[in-house]
Amino acid sequence: MTIATIAFYAALMATIQIPASAFGFPSRSIVPQPQLRNNDNVSHHNYHTITNTLNEISPILPKKLTSLQSTRYSSSSLSSSIADIEEITTFANNNGITLSFTTFGPGYRGVAASKSSPDQILGYIEGFIRPAGKILHADKMEIFKSSLLSARRDTTNAEFKGGGTFLGPGLLIAYVCLLHGKECGCEKVEFLAIDDAEFQHKRLVRYYRTAGFEEVRYVGEELKDIPDRLVWGGCGTLMTENVDKVLEKWTRIIRGSQMKEDEEEE
Repeated sequence: MTIATIAFYAALMATIQIPASAFGFPSRSIVPQPQLRNNDNVSHHNYHTITNTLNEISPILPKKLTSLQSTRYSSSSLSSSIADIEEITTFANNNGITLSFTTFGPGYRGVAASKSSPDQILGYIEGFIRPAGKILHADKMEIFKSSLLSARRDTTNAEFKGGGTFLGPGLLIAYVCLLHGKECGCEKVEFLAIDDAEFQHKRLVRYYRTAGFEEVRYVGEELKDIPDRLVWGGCGTLMTENVDKVLEKWTRIIRGSQMKEDEEEE
């Protein structure tokens, strides 16, 4: 790997640091990043340090993000092999989840919140579209277990069923992000299943395999891995897949879950 290549990756990382004033948040990253309190139990799918408290950003998020809500499916969306935004938000809404999405330049952020309590953030995904190769770069994914437990106990949100599928609310957030990538011409999605603990790393890789992604290589601590570590911020398994292929798989999962639920109601 040449010095010029390493310098390119370093410059790329520098370009995604957006002034906080552009968002009205005290964070330096593309989007506000909630910080866990001592009693929060969270599933980590990334490496980067979290800088702000959930309490600080929760009241702001609904105002800053575009809410994605719908009340019914369209016949045209059901005839496609890939669910559109109307279908996915309807499914989320029927399962007690409100999805929101925002972009700034190449950066994007998808958020899932409890339908009955919009300030209760269930999880989020953030990343950016790489200028070279039109790749959807998923930088971070976090699901807050304490928020999921609270949503399950919330008697005012009886529709909440943990996300509607066996992959949880993370699938719904990721679906919206991948639709954004597809609209922007991205053919591939890439992310790193971070290896900060052996047991957790194996669980992440297993989860992403189940979700439909393929392993590319392990990013370690060798000299040849320096460019990848500059991009991803740590060691782990680099995973990727074709955007359309993943969306088609997830559409089948979502529609299968909806069909099963409809049959149970009958």
